[in-house]
Amino acid sequence: MLGYRKIGPLSGYKVIEISDYPVGCILGMLLADQGADVFKIQPACRYPVVGSPEFSVWNRGKTLIRLDDFCSDPLSIFNDHVRNSDIFIENTNPCNQIPFPKTYNELKDMFPKLICVSLPGFPKNHEFQHIPPDEYLVSAASGIYALNPSGELPIEGEGPSFHELYYSSSFAAITAAPAIIAAMLHRNIVGTGQQITVPVHDAMYQGMGTALVRHSGRNHGKQIGHPILKRFYQCKDKKWVNINFDSLRFLEPFLKFTGHSDWIDFFKDLDVSKINKDIEKHWFTKIDELWKTRTADDWEEQLSELGIPCTKCRTIDEWLMLSHPLEAGIVINVDDPIYGPMKQPGLLVSNLEHKIPAIASKQVE
Repeated sequence: MLGYRKIGPLSGYKVIEISDYPVGCILGMLLADQGADVFKIQPACRYPVVGSPEFSVWNRGKTLIRLDDFCSDPLSIFNDHVRNSDIFIENTNPCNQIPFPKTYNELKDMFPKLICVSLPGFPKNHEFQHIPPDEYLVSAASGIYALNPSGELPIEGEGPSFHELYYSSSFAAITAAPAIIAAMLHRNIVGTGQQITVPVHDAMYQGMGTALVRHSGRNHGKQIGHPILKRFYQCKDKKWVNINFDSLRFLEPFLKFTGHSDWIDFFKDLDVSKINKDIEKHWFTKIDELWKTRTADDWEEQLSELGIPCTKCRTIDEWLMLSHPLEAGIVINVDDPIYGPMKQPGLLVSNLEHKIPAIASKQVE
């Protein structure tokens, strides 16, 4: 694609993907990023919309095949594509009919080594099993987007809330990806493929975190922070930093660097039960003033040299202008046929030898 030979741990493996929703597209992208040859059969609804940023990112590295190309003899053409494939990803609306088999049970007689992956919105026999794996519907049903503080009971009368990120779809895709690798290793041993089913709703349990936690001594599952030290401080230039220094491992070198070694004993012998409002106000003021003696850039540079985790708070646009995202591979440059030069998310998993090729999708003519 674009003259680049794909390399990676999955080089040589072929994937057939048919996805109506983000989760299947994202899973196909993850496999393509690792070198797999992913052939995406584009559904009639063409989601994501051609020309959207999602389309460019989620379909990078894939070969796109129009569903119209299957009109003459859909099953025969589908079988020809699957015949030499290792993985089949199905992510469609359960209420819609597609002219192909969907599961390993339907395909195993002809293709016993095929690994089939289904990504429904909800598991079989669930009351919502008929609902498609739509990002907003599944996420709202999981209850992860709520106004109530983490771990507390829902606010009475609160309706579903939504998030602009593809949260549930991403969790389901990164759950399915290692399951596929495990199935491939199993196939090497027993010689047969299998069915993998990852309901998007169930995958959200990994993303709920403290929203599912109750603590025996309080009515929420939030981690209790330090009574004096905060995570965010405003600096001399009115910018903010994010600092994690509430353990002596980082606090002690920080205080020595700032010339306040005399404060160390107070924090070493700190008795939380004896902290009152006056003590809080005293130390809040002293530490706030200390952070305003340097700019955010100065704090970030100087503390990083000491191994203290501190970073300047930046907008996404400010962060993308730094050299670090590109050098670390967190962001890559892609020559997209629609957008031209485009910054995209980098590899989810990488090693020193494997770097993602800057390749876009291509359409089968």
